[in-house]
Amino acid sequence: MREIIIALLPPLPGERWSWREVAAELAAYNYPVRIVAHLPQAAPSGELDLAGEWVAHCALELATQVGRPPVLLVARGGAGRMLTALGFAQKASRRRVVGYVLVDADLPKAGVADWPDAPVTYIGTREAHAAELRGWDVVTDGDLAATLRIVTDQSA
Repeated sequence: MREIIIALLPPLPGERWSWREVAAELAAYNYPVRIVAHLPQAAPSGELDLAGEWVAHCALELATQVGRPPVLLVARGGAGRMLTALGFAQKASRRRVVGYVLVDADLPKAGVADWPDAPVTYIGTREAHAAELRGWDVVTDGDLAATLRIVTDQSA
């Protein structure tokens, strides 16, 4: 059994898509998958903005994982720009991030010190050129679940 959890992160409020088919295919090949629950549609509370709410929500959801195995963080769409903060949250909680995967996602802000702290793969075409300029692996087509299996195996 593999030790790495593939964490499929939720969309931002207002974005609509699902990881169900990808998760089912990964599970069929015995890859441990965790679909992080959607962020409640309520407005941000207190001092947090939407990005802060999303990161806090994902970090809390991932903290419930028994044994805290290493994680591959996978984001799509607007959630991609929050991977830096979520990666730092995982590091602060002493959970190892083995990689980041952005699926037709917005890119995190460039120039953040000490990030990426693990390999990054960009899947899709939307920001592929910019991802390539950052030196990240880019996959522009193919089966998403198959690509995630390859990235997970390379991270092990």
